[in-house]
Amino acid sequence: MAGVIGIYGLIIAVILGGNIPSPTVGTGENIYSIYTGMAHLCAGLCCGLSGLAAGGCIGIIGDYGVRSVGYRSSNISVIFSNDKSGFEDGGEEGSSGDENK
Repeated sequence: MAGVIGIYGLIIAVILGGNIPSPTVGTGENIYSIYTGMAHLCAGLCCGLSGLAAGGCIGIIGDYGVRSVGYRSSNISVIFSNDKSGFEDGGEEGSSGDENK
């Protein structure tokens, strides 16, 4: 997913790079206006900051997912182990404890 966001940035860079005109040859006058420059800056910032936010979210969600799977698997190993110390009566979960007496 993070690679797709990087590709979006590359696409924006190619589009914006193609829209920047070169200065006139004889006079050296720049025809790239401040308005166009600010529009390109804002487009790049929008793409970059959204990629940064998405990367942060991917990291947070991934960390949460790994921790929850690890917690769940550790609980499953406790339930299916031979150690019955997690139960009050020492028997199965649904037993009343009278069968052991």
